[in-house]
Amino acid sequence: MVEFTAHNIDLGNGLYTISDKNPPIKTHPYLNSSLKLIKEFLKENNQISLVDLGCLEGGYTIEFAKAGINSLGIDVRESNIQACNYCQSIIKLPNLRFVKDDVLNIRNYGKFDVSFCSGLLYHLNKPISFLKDLSHVTNKIVIIQTHFSTTDDSPDLINKYNLSELTENESVPGRWAIEYANQSEHKKREKHRWSSWDNDSSFWIQKEYLIEEIKKSGFELVMEQYDNLHDIAET
Repeated sequence: MVEFTAHNIDLGNGLYTISDKNPPIKTHPYLNSSLKLIKEFLKENNQISLVDLGCLEGGYTIEFAKAGINSLGIDVRESNIQACNYCQSIIKLPNLRFVKDDVLNIRNYGKFDVSFCSGLLYHLNKPISFLKDLSHVTNKIVIIQTHFSTTDDSPDLINKYNLSELTENESVPGRWAIEYANQSEHKKREKHRWSSWDNDSSFWIQKEYLIEEIKKSGFELVMEQYDNLHDIAET
């Protein structure tokens, strides 16, 4: 049985992956702000290609494909890819494809006009190295939605996210976040669908350094987009 933990996808004919009582992912502000950005910057490109990195259950990938974008979703977990393929078997979009693989292998898939990196960067232990991979495979736009570190040492914040003290990794400041507390938990990683894959801890770069590292990776213009703050405030 295919299980959906996050993406409530409208599959048509009144069928939803979670419930018709919940807001579908097509209304999600992250998605719609990204679509506005893509249409504004690539409005003269009729054949836009996009990769959704760590696509989870495929909701965003599917909505990008519905918008006419040639979309590839990549996820490492078998359970997530089963969910993605279930959706594709129903909606049958010709410009939609899913692959089961580690996103660290992204260079094997060629280049894309857009790289969509939502909820992924903060699950990596070498995020700067991955930013360089994104620069290599992205022709036009990278969209990143991620957690980041600050200098705030308040116990409530540190304890909530299991964060370390400020330290350095890949020559930039940030904090480590625990993904798996022990080897036993790591062995169950297939079931932890919202966690990292190989690394037991991930590194959250301090915000101002993250912005600088995105620029250093080769993206000439770096912008923060705020039109999804309403959604954040409600979650």
